[in-house]
Parts: sequence; C-alpha cells; structure tokens
Amino acid sequence: MQVWTGSGTWSRPSGVRYIKVCVCGSGGGGSGHGESGGAGGYAEEVINVTSISSVGITIGGRGGPSYYSGAGGNGGSSSFGPYVSAGGGYGANRNNQHSGGVSGSGSGGSLNIHTGGGGNHHQRTGYGGSSFWGGNTAGGHPQGGQFTYNHRNH
Repeated sequence: MQVWTGSGTWSRPSGVRYIKVCVCGSGGGGSGHGESGGAGGYAEEVINVTSISSVGITIGGRGGPSYYSGAGGNGGSSSFGPYVSAGGGYGANRNNQHSGGVSGSGSGGSLNIHTGGGGNHHQRTGYGGSSFWGGNTAGGHPQGGQFTYNHRNH
C-alpha cells in the first residue's frame, strides 16, 4: 500500500496488473462565527495498469479559514491522473451568510461519494462535514469569536 499526502508521480512496480485507487478531496475552510467547511469528495476504482507505466498524482490543499463572517476558502481537488478524482469541499459562507460549506464529490470511480456539508451558524456545534474517513475539527461556537481561525491547523 502507498499513501500520498502530497502531489507526485506513481510508477507501476514490476509484475503489477491491477491497483485499487482511493482519492479524497480536501475540506473547505471554516469561518470565525461558527460555520464550518464541507468535506472533500471521495472516489475509488480498481484500475488495470498493465499498459500504464506512471501516473501523475495531485493532492489538493485544505481551504483556508476566515475571520468572523468572511467566506472560508474552498478545498482543493485531488486526482490520480485522468482516471479518478475527488473535488474539494466549499468553504463556509460561500453559498449563503452563516451557512456551512457544500461538500465535494468523487468522479471516475466505481464508487463516487458526495460527502458531508459543513455546520451552520445556528447549529451551534460547528462541526465540519464528514468525509468517507470521518469528520474534522470543530468550527467553534457562534459567540466564540475567531475559534476556527485560531485553530485552523487542527
């Protein structure tokens, strides 16, 4: 098994005919008023690689946080060449003020998942959208000031 946390190039080992690829997009950023970003999408596929020698891998970066009622940054898309990809989650407040971000979705796989959206201002828990792999850090209580921004690296 190989795990990629940054972009690079996959090279087919000798004798390998099939691989299972799992791709997850990055989550969107939260806002300092308790809204949280959507989770990145997810896709997986078994690929016949007998005629493939290498594939470029792209790993999207996380969406940046925002102060108070600003919009959080969108998460980046991740992909295994042109075969399988997953879109990043949208940042909080991108669609509406005091709203959680919409999630990303997978494409190109035999399993493509549109994952969980982020929590809104009125939810009062502020948890980010749950991906195929689980949830993320809390977005903070609405009266918590800049909680999300201050804890952006969690």
